[in-house]
Amino acid sequence: MRIVIAKFSPWSPEIYHKSEHPEVVAIRNIISRNSQNNFVLIGVGGQKCEYFKEKGISFYNFGSNTRFKYLLSFFLRFFLCFPLRPTVIVSMGTIDLIPFGIASILTRTKFIPIITGEIWFDLSQVAKPFRKIFAFLLNASLLKAHAVLAISESVGKEVENSYRIKSEKVFVYKYKISSTFNPDVPRTLKQILNPNGKTVLTICRISPQKGLEYLVEACQIIIREIPNVKVVIKAYSSDERYEERLRSIINKYHLQEFIKILKLNVPYSEMPKYMAAADVFVLPSVSEGLGIVILEALATGIPVVASRIGGIPDVLVHEYNGLLVEPRDVEGLAEALLRILRDDKLKKQLIEGGLSTIQRMKENEIEKLLGKIIFKESKVT
Repeated sequence: MRIVIAKFSPWSPEIYHKSEHPEVVAIRNIISRNSQNNFVLIGVGGQKCEYFKEKGISFYNFGSNTRFKYLLSFFLRFFLCFPLRPTVIVSMGTIDLIPFGIASILTRTKFIPIITGEIWFDLSQVAKPFRKIFAFLLNASLLKAHAVLAISESVGKEVENSYRIKSEKVFVYKYKISSTFNPDVPRTLKQILNPNGKTVLTICRISPQKGLEYLVEACQIIIREIPNVKVVIKAYSSDERYEERLRSIINKYHLQEFIKILKLNVPYSEMPKYMAAADVFVLPSVSEGLGIVILEALATGIPVVASRIGGIPDVLVHEYNGLLVEPRDVEGLAEALLRILRDDKLKKQLIEGGLSTIQRMKENEIEKLLGKIIFKESKVT
């Protein structure tokens, strides 16, 4: 069998061998158990296109940091499927599954999409003249799918209700977070990020989906109450135009002293150190399938503020393991962050609830489901 697995982030030998991200761990374990098969791993993101091979595994990366590169990668991924002639295509993403879904129809390949975000939002980002075309192609791809994996209950329901996919074909999965995220991670980076005050942290892509402009606006309110606070945006840019807009807002409100944008250029194993250095983690998304970084923050013992959107309320229970705010609500976001920064009792309560939540997530279900669906190890239930 030749199995193609695609995800919306680039590959490297170090990421493949060392990353403890649940998706990478799942892929690595599946390949290890089924090494007699031919695996091709495709990544999207970064600045360049490249190909390399290691221990019989083929890796393709497609740059997508500009709109032209992203559009080009869209077509390259589609055409790549024809010379590869895979037996199975697994595609993680939302809009990004379209090239593989249509190629699977034409090549009669078994197709397994993994929906990691709210579909309606991704479609809303497509230019209006092409939106109906993309919706049609996405629907055709999902109807062709052998099975659909969804990152949360809300995403699963969207797949069923909006795209008429039979419920028995849709499987909602949960993650087990790497033990590298834990409450004993040293807080050494605190002295670097903000030695004299409190730190608000977010880790994400710089894209409209993440609602970072609302965090910037909320920062204006927060610094009036706590002048020595710092907001740290640890991110990689998947949309250069949006990043320019974000930086212009920061400059407009003279917030350069209070907001740091740090490139997400460290190994996954280093991310817990950033979590541990924060006083509160925030994810102000306007759309989100789930937000795995929320789980990572909870596991590190950091209180969380996040938007009441998508699959986030599946995990966060307001005032038990985090605070939920309405998306785009700048004042509500600022108020929630201030509550945690001021109230140590509330902070402790949320941390305890978060750690309890993580302790109940004992299995990386995406690995189990993919193993069963691809290799028919046993009946999927």
